[in-house]
Amino acid sequence: MTHRNFGRHDWLGLTPEVERFGPLLVDRITAALGDSHDALGEARVEALIRNGDAAAWLTYLGALTALVDRGSQSGVAMAEIEILAEILRDQYRLAPGVLVLSETDMARSDHLETLLETR
Repeated sequence: MTHRNFGRHDWLGLTPEVERFGPLLVDRITAALGDSHDALGEARVEALIRNGDAAAWLTYLGALTALVDRGSQSGVAMAEIEILAEILRDQYRLAPGVLVLSETDMARSDHLETLLETR
């Protein structure tokens, strides 16, 4: 998933905002939805940073984007959803500096832009 001109670990520069705020936001959104946060919470972020790669990080961002969608459609935890959507949008904006995004990733980025524009 990384481009040959990018370092193997360059994607780690994208993680701090998600690492710091993501688990709290995920906990609040999943609680409001009545879901378990285990698959997306702090332990997953830590495992990705320690053992993951760029492809796994983008998959995680996709899962968080799906959570934003579910929460937005349900109308729960709207402040947390908006903050997480902004963080994800920023991730997708910054990613091309260190990763090659797939069409799916670019579509997720566009979707988050649209979601935030309508708020």
